[in-house]
This record gives sequence, C-alpha cells and structure tokens, in this order.
Amino acid sequence: MATELQTQQKELQQTNEQLAQKAQQLAEQNVEVERKNQEIDQARRAVEEKAKELALTSKYKSEFLANMSHELRTPLNSILVLGQQLTDNPDGNLTGKQVEFARTIHGAGTDLLNLITDILDLSKIESGTVFRSGRGSLHCQSAGHDCTSFRHEAENRRFAFEIVTDPRLSRSLVTDSKRLQQVLKNLLSNAFKFTEQGSVRLSVSLAERGWTEDHAVLRVAPSVIAFQVEDTGIGIPWEKQRIIFEAFQQADAGTSRKYGGTGLGLAISRELASLLGGEIQLRSDVGKGSTFTLYLPQTYVAPRPASI
Repeated sequence: MATELQTQQKELQQTNEQLAQKAQQLAEQNVEVERKNQEIDQARRAVEEKAKELALTSKYKSEFLANMSHELRTPLNSILVLGQQLTDNPDGNLTGKQVEFARTIHGAGTDLLNLITDILDLSKIESGTVFRSGRGSLHCQSAGHDCTSFRHEAENRRFAFEIVTDPRLSRSLVTDSKRLQQVLKNLLSNAFKFTEQGSVRLSVSLAERGWTEDHAVLRVAPSVIAFQVEDTGIGIPWEKQRIIFEAFQQADAGTSRKYGGTGLGLAISRELASLLGGEIQLRSDVGKGSTFTLYLPQTYVAPRPASI
C-alpha cells in the first residue's frame, strides 16, 4: 500500500506540474491575446482617424474646387464672349487670319471651360453631393430624346446617326433624368469623337442579361433598361479597355494624340452609372468600333448623400 501511495503521489505530482504548465501557458496566451486586442484596437482607432482625415480632406478639396471653378469661370466667360465677338467680326475690320486666331482663342477657352466643369463634376461625385437634383420619372420611349442634338453633327460629318427604342418599352423609367442624360451625352460624345466614317447608334431596350451577375442592384431589379451606344470607330485595344474608365486616361494617350478631350467623360459616366444603381459594359474590336451599354434598373431609389 505504501508503494501504491508513493506511485499515486508521483502521478499526482506530475499531473499538478502539467496543470501548472498549462495554466502558465494559458496565462501567457491571455497576455498575448490581450496585447493583440490592444494592437487591433489601436489600429481600428488609427483607421477611424485616417477615415475622418480623408473625409475632411475630400470636403476641403471639393470646396476648393468649387470656389476655384467659380473664380476661373468669371474671367473665362469674358474671354469666350470677347473671342466670339472677334470671331463674328461685326465691323469687318479684321483679316481672315485674325478671325482665325479669335476662333482658336474661343475654341481653347471652350475646352478649358469643359475641363473645369468635368473636374467639378468628378469632385461632386467623390464627395457624395452629386445627387442633390433628385430622381424623377420619364417615359422610356423619350429617354433618348435629348440626344437628338447630335444629328446636326452627324450631318456635318456625313455619317449616319439613329436613335432606336424598343416598342415594348411602355412604362416609365424612374431615375435621375439629368444624370442619365449626362451619361448618354458623354457616351455619344465619345462615340462621335472616335468615329470618322460609318455610323453611331443609340438604342434603348429591355435587358435580361449582360451586366455583372453579382451586381447588388441589377440582379434583384424587376426590370432593367439597356442604353446601348454603338459606333464604327477606331475601336479600343483589349489592354486599354479597363483603364479608359479611369480619370485622365484615354484610348489614344501619348504625345502624338490625334483625338482631343480631357479623359474624364468615361470616368464620370462610370461613377454616375453606379450612383444610378447600374453599370456600364464595354465591347470593342480594334478597327471595327465599340459598344458601350449602360444598364439601369427601371425603378431605383438613389442613396442619400454621405454626410461629412
């Protein structure tokens, strides 16, 4: 019995030593977990502070761009008015070369004004204040009506331009009509810029597929409208089809650019499409043309602007 008791005491002692080791390990692990929790908490606070700083910086940037655009537009409008008067040459006392110089000044001023407007629009989108105009209802059959102004340009450049609407579209489209027209005009301007011959076509129809399958809004929308802008222009290489939606990126970027523009139109269009609850898809072949398709839910409630 004494031998058995000694054996049991040794086993108990070993068990106690093992328990003590495990308790020490648990204590060390608790200390490590506590340290990591503190690090995570510090990192979370740092991220929150950084987010606040970025939001404040974005707010200041938007305010700066808004004020600066106003300051730039005031003298620029005077330049445009005077440039137009010189171009018209009402007194007939300017030579042909001087009139051409005035026309160049007026054109450059117009390009600069468009650039200022695009930068301001992009700033509004980033700051979340672009949706102040609110949503409205417009008939699907007339969704492309405001784009008929491109017909005159097509006639001057001698290529076909048509607007085709699916006769099945009998209901109204509930969206921000002002922003919708802005996207369509950007897409059409892009198509006209890169098309020298052939045709440009805007078609409006019901869509059952074509957008990203896991799109948060379109995949659950009862019905989706597709606005398709198709051209027979120069096309876009595959390696540039993603970057052209980034700000200041263009299909013909480089020192020997043939086509003008700021490179902001498609970036603004993509962001506006997202804010309207949809997206833009692109198909293009070099030398054959491009097709930009804007997919929008037929009825969409825009999100509230984020407060800063």
